Amino acid sequence: MNFILLLQDADAGRSWLSDNWLVDTILKGGPEIMIPLFIFSIITVGVLIERLYKYFSVPNSAKTNEYLNEIEGVIQQYGDIEKVEEHIKKGKGILKFVFLRIIMRYKFFVEEKRPILDMRNGLLDTADDSAREYLEEFLPVINTIASVATLLGLLGTIMGMISSFDEIAKGGKGDPAVVAGGISIALLTTAAGLIVAIPAVLSYSFLKRKMEKIVSKLEPFSNHFINYILRDLARLSTYKAMLMTAYRDGVLNKEEEEFLKAKRVELNISEEEFVKLAGEVKKNLNVTVDLS
Repeated sequence: MNFILLLQDADAGRSWLSDNWLVDTILKGGPEIMIPLFIFSIITVGVLIERLYKYFSVPNSAKTNEYLNEIEGVIQQYGDIEKVEEHIKKGKGILKFVFLRIIMRYKFFVEEKRPILDMRNGLLDTADDSAREYLEEFLPVINTIASVATLLGLLGTIMGMISSFDEIAKGGKGDPAVVAGGISIALLTTAAGLIVAIPAVLSYSFLKRKMEKIVSKLEPFSNHFINYILRDLARLSTYKAMLMTAYRDGVLNKEEEEFLKAKRVELNISEEEFVKLAGEVKKNLNVTVDLS
């Protein structure tokens, strides 16, 4: 009895497979070609949905401006890049990704004692590259699928044609109806490849244009963030580095003293900021010399 039920279930399964259009098409076209194409189509849809979610999660201008005001408040309150970094790490999304990359690059420039202008140019490049890196994630996958799907479909057709003509060669003169049927089935893979590739090309083009618009929209806000850092932090870090270099030996000649005074005016270092920096330098170098 159980054996009969199993046979009935097996017959029902075969009947479902034969009646299912998708399964029937995959079997006719050849699983070794059609299954990868089917997987490619799922990946394309998945990437499209994921990227659209990311793109529409980008904050609008009002929210971005509000976030920048928060960061400026942290800079003015603490005057410390580490505090700014801690605040940004609490966020999420593209602003967190781009701003943290800018801070990482800024720290590197400070260690190298780069001029402010060089810092600005380098940070602008970092902002643009970071935004594109965040937004372009998985886009190359769609672009690759668009190319590979077409070639894979063509490969399936060629293999099918070879198989059809091989059968004709073995049996001599072939029935035209049979030959036409074999060629029709072989062409299924080309059609399937194009069905996968065309939406992939359109999706890639759409997402690429959307990405460029977001990059352009974020550019002024990234510039403002960089200006905040360079205006309120880089000048202090630069002057502190100059003090550290000048007082490393515990003595200061007349020429170095004049240079520091000129730089203090140039960088617009207030008396309060100077006192704070001098205290940090004394502590770091363990000197008691008067830095005023």
